[in-house]
Amino acid sequence: MPFIPRQVKPPPRQAITCKLPEETATLLKRYAEFLDSTQEYVVNETLLVAFRRDKEFQEWLASAATPQPVEQTASALPQAERPRS
Repeated sequence: MPFIPRQVKPPPRQAITCKLPEETATLLKRYAEFLDSTQEYVVNETLLVAFRRDKEFQEWLASAATPQPVEQTASALPQAERPRS
């Protein structure tokens, strides 16, 4: 047994590019500042909340023949790491 716990490795990440209206991009930047977090963190957490709360999307995912990685990501997070509803 190690003397200290092993470092938790973050899941693999994929770069995406999107264009936002200037006002939205400014709000994203300000919200990240408010949370003392990165914009990447804010976008990721916001999407996870949206995916989890959208019941119609959840039903659609469940009916899809091939599970999508997003479904696995949202449900695979330990409760302590999930964004609060």
